Amino acid sequence: MVRHRFRVEEVLALASLHPEARLELLDGEVYEMAPPSSQHAGLLDWLLHALAPKVQGLAQIRVQSPLYLSPHSLPLPDLLLLKPRQDFYTQDHPRPKDVLLLVEVSLSTEAWDREKKLPLYAEAGVPEVWLLTHKALQVHRRPEGKIYGESFSVARGERVAPLLLPQAELLYHPPL
Repeated sequence: MVRHRFRVEEVLALASLHPEARLELLDGEVYEMAPPSSQHAGLLDWLLHALAPKVQGLAQIRVQSPLYLSPHSLPLPDLLLLKPRQDFYTQDHPRPKDVLLLVEVSLSTEAWDREKKLPLYAEAGVPEVWLLTHKALQVHRRPEGKIYGESFSVARGERVAPLLLPQAELLYHPPL
């Protein structure tokens, strides 16, 4: 059996042939993502509604769009708050140095996001990742190798703000 590791360029070429497929490249392996459930989509909408007015002029928002981590990893995080750029990242995909906050809505993918994606985000230097789960909002900050040096949970009714965007504080009260 021969295993082939894919590179970003190959997956982008494949995606151009099949634009309806939601392909994610993680550590050289290609995964086709299922369409979001109504609960997943609704929570993402809730986050956008809560964060967008607070980051206007401070960050650019991307939803379910590629983040270039390495030649072998191009995930599609649910939400990215990015450093503003004049070209709105039309010239190339954002990289970890551009990220102010990354959010994954982890309802049916919590273990996958925590065990597969979180180490890749940490290793690439993404400064802060939020995993929105059924139970709580898990906040991961300060990447150190393949782990985050600071991790904590935010319960319903508590406030939280991105480390690099304290103006975007929100009351964690998702419509679950």
